[in-house]
Amino acid sequence: MREFELMFIVDGTMPEEEATAVATTVQSFISSKGTILKADPWGRRRMAYPINKKQDGYYWVIAFECEPGDVDTLKYQLRVNENVIRWMVTRPEHKKTVVPVETIAPQEASSEPEPAPVAAPASGLPPAPEA
Repeated sequence: MREFELMFIVDGTMPEEEATAVATTVQSFISSKGTILKADPWGRRRMAYPINKKQDGYYWVIAFECEPGDVDTLKYQLRVNENVIRWMVTRPEHKKTVVPVETIAPQEASSEPEPAPVAAPASGLPPAPEA
């Protein structure tokens, strides 16, 4: 099973009880296919731009685990639900391990000195060959 995150917006013109019922339906579908790790209702918010001539929406973020094939079924269910305005399923990034600076070995100084850079001629002409 893999971890996924779903964010979806329900139509803001409907009453809050109906929007909660839509979210409960989505959560029950996810529960039947996998495990819900966290469900976070963000409430009613104004959208950045109108979607289908609607300015507001009820936002939910759900973290869950399921098989990758079941995500396609979830996407289809969200697509056909007329009350869900927008949705997005993502995989959360894995946490990167931080290595303390003290554990990184300093670069060893080489015993050979670096050659001095050769200055280009001021006239812009290539240097004359040495005889």
